[in-house]
Amino acid sequence: MGRSSPFSDGVGPAAVYFAYRSAAWLAEKTPPLLADRIAAWGGRMAYKRAHGKRRTVERNLARVVGEGPHLDDLVKAAFGSYAEYWLETFRLGRYSHDELLGMVEPVGDSVEVIEQVIARGGGGLLITPHLGFYDLGVAWVGAKGWAFTTVAEVLRPKALFDWFAEIRQRHGLTVLPARNGRSVRERLGDVLDAGGMVALVSDRDLGRRGIWVEFFGERTTFPASPTLLLVKKRIPLIAGSVTRHGAGFRLKLERVPYELTGDEQADISAVAQITADALQRLILEAPEQWHLFSTNWPSDEPHLRPRGTQADPQAVESPGEPPQIGEPQG
Repeated sequence: MGRSSPFSDGVGPAAVYFAYRSAAWLAEKTPPLLADRIAAWGGRMAYKRAHGKRRTVERNLARVVGEGPHLDDLVKAAFGSYAEYWLETFRLGRYSHDELLGMVEPVGDSVEVIEQVIARGGGGLLITPHLGFYDLGVAWVGAKGWAFTTVAEVLRPKALFDWFAEIRQRHGLTVLPARNGRSVRERLGDVLDAGGMVALVSDRDLGRRGIWVEFFGERTTFPASPTLLLVKKRIPLIAGSVTRHGAGFRLKLERVPYELTGDEQADISAVAQITADALQRLILEAPEQWHLFSTNWPSDEPHLRPRGTQADPQAVESPGEPPQIGEPQG
C-alpha cells in the first residue's frame, strides 16, 4: 500500500512515528535474550513509576481475583506481560511464517474449531480480549493460510497506521480503517457476506455507545459491532486467545454457541452477554496477562459522559481513551 508522509499531521505526530519505527528496528535487531531482558526491565520500571496506571490495573484485576496480598504480585506481572506484548508487537515483522508456526502451540481442538467454521463457508467471527499476544495470534492464523479481516484506528500520522497495517497484511491479515461504528460494520458485513472471517478485540467499548453487559460482577458496556454482526448475519462465533506459556505461546480457540429468538432487542442483549461471558472465561485462565490499563467500568469513571446509547441508571460519566489496533469502534 502507498504510505503517507510521517509529517502529514505536523512534527509532533512525526516524532511519534519515528519513535515507533525506531523501537521496532531495535526489537528486530537486538538479540532476543537481550531484548527480553530490556522488556522485563521496562515492565518493572513502569510498575514502580506509573502510579496512576498501577492503581487502575489494581482495580481492574481485583474484580477478577479479589482483594488480598496476592493482588500486588499479579499487578506487577501484568506490567511485565504488557512490556513483553509490546516487544512481540515491535518484532512481529522479523518473524517468518515457519517461525510463527513454531512459536505458537494450539491446545485441544483449537485448530479443528477454526477449520470447521472456515470449511462451513458463510463467514465467522473470532473475538478476543486484550489478553496476551493477540497480534501474534492473528499472525499465526495468517501463517496457517487462513485469511482474516480486522479494523484499526487511523492513527496520527496516517503513516503510522499504514506501517502497522502493512506488517499485519504481510502475515495475511486485512486491516480496514475504522471511521465510525456503522461504516466499519457495513464493511465487515460485506466481508462476512462473501464468506470471509473477521477478528475483533472486543472487551473494551472505546466508542462508549455500546451494549450493557455484566462483566466480572459489575455492569459496563461492550462494543456493539461484534454483537450486531452476530445477530444480523447469524454467523458462527469463536472466542480465543494467545497467552504466554513457559518459553512459548499457547493458542486457545473455542466455539461459542448462541441462539436467536427473532426478538432483535432481546437477542442483542443476550448475545452481548454471551460474548462477555466467553471473554471472561479466557481472562480467568491468565489474569496476569490481561492488558487492561485503563478504566473499564462506570464506577471507576466519575468525570465524563455516561456510557451506552441510552442513559443507564447505574452509569456515571467516564473519561474514555483513544482506540487501539484491532478494536471495533462501537
